[in-house]
Amino acid sequence: MESNGTAEKQGLEGDQDLQFLMNGGDLLKVRSDSWKKMRYYKLQEDCKTMWHESKKTLSSKHTFSVEDIEAIRTGRQTEGLKKYTEQSVEGRAFSILFKGRHKGLDLIASSEEEAKKWVSGLEKVISNMNSLSSQKKTEQYPLMPGSFSWIYNSMRRADKNLDNKMSLEELKSFLLDINIELDDDYAEMLFKECDKSNGGSLEGKEIEYFYKILTHREEIDVIYGEYAKTDAKAKKQMTKDGFLMYLHQPEGLVFNQAHRSVHQDMNQPLNHYFISSSHNTYLLEDQLKGPSSTEAYIK
Repeated sequence: MESNGTAEKQGLEGDQDLQFLMNGGDLLKVRSDSWKKMRYYKLQEDCKTMWHESKKTLSSKHTFSVEDIEAIRTGRQTEGLKKYTEQSVEGRAFSILFKGRHKGLDLIASSEEEAKKWVSGLEKVISNMNSLSSQKKTEQYPLMPGSFSWIYNSMRRADKNLDNKMSLEELKSFLLDINIELDDDYAEMLFKECDKSNGGSLEGKEIEYFYKILTHREEIDVIYGEYAKTDAKAKKQMTKDGFLMYLHQPEGLVFNQAHRSVHQDMNQPLNHYFISSSHNTYLLEDQLKGPSSTEAYIK
């Protein structure tokens, strides 16, 4: 369910920052006072995978997906960079934060100009990838409201062999990923109901049908059936699918849109506020000896 490298590159062809990423370069990776090592990073031809290797052991190769990047911070903003580096590297330092529990990368470029190219290039690739992903998602699943994009992303992760289809095992993996527990018999029955072509996998309209079953809410049927006027139904002024999509638009949400940005007085001392959080949110690893950090609240 992923777009190919050629599609990812569209709109960035000839971009100098993109070319800089694809040529690659050395960055100092910082973990502690005693662990600061040079690593070679390079954007691969698919324009969505970063590759890096150790200068000391050339056989040690690693990759990470640009899609897994949560944010890029310039300067010494993370605790690691503040603690283990000097103020003099401020303009050359940047950090890559990942989604989930993946540890972030604290990096230092050889010059401020190179640091800007790394940050600008990565931000362009991420922005372009998100735009293309959103466009493709709309083309594949036109009835999927934008606020359900997390379901689409989970479907994409479940498609292990990237064939744009969902096998029964991939369906089970997808359901587990979104915290829906079904016994094997019911999952198989649901799969067969959606597999209209009897091909042993779901694709295209079958996946869309599966999504509609998964997100069906009986109360929507009741409300639509009670308040939709008969003549409006006949003229198809708003179908049930259209009504559902409206409910997921900003205009149809109960959430106050003004609260999407900071709308309260945040200039008071910290002890004037209550923080709604679980007792162990600050833990980055296990509860016994793992490190703790305010970074966990951000993630």
